[in-house]
Amino acid sequence: MNATNNIEFHCNRLETLSPLQLHAIMLARQTVFIDEQRICCADTDLHDLHAWHVTVWHEGKLAAYLRILDPGEKYPEPAIGRVITTHAYRRIGLGKRIMQVAIDHCTRLYPGQAIRISAQAHLETFYTRLGFITLGEQYLEEGVPHYAMLHPAEA
Repeated sequence: MNATNNIEFHCNRLETLSPLQLHAIMLARQTVFIDEQRICCADTDLHDLHAWHVTVWHEGKLAAYLRILDPGEKYPEPAIGRVITTHAYRRIGLGKRIMQVAIDHCTRLYPGQAIRISAQAHLETFYTRLGFITLGEQYLEEGVPHYAMLHPAEA
């Protein structure tokens, strides 16, 4: 698939998403986390109400998604989480692109602050290549091995 054309990146608060956009996000998160990864937890939470929702759209279809939590919402630092690429758009570099958009957004909104993620262990190398540093030992989150990682603040 050549999805490099007609790609649109958006960053919205929940209240500015349309009902159809919100439905696409929730369906994609359910498909990836619950159906594909078999994570047995409620994917939606109260953090969604205050998050920045970063979306990638291709010809009207949701291709990738993540959310950014403000500093103090869950961690002292801003945090990136719920990172997904939908099945049809995998292996074309969208994960890297949406993460870079999120890092840039955090750097602009929260200058001088590091960015935290809770990364699935099998993606540690992916996040390291984006500048994140592993903090401490591996731990389980919803039964899935994770690492706490931090992207250093830019001077």
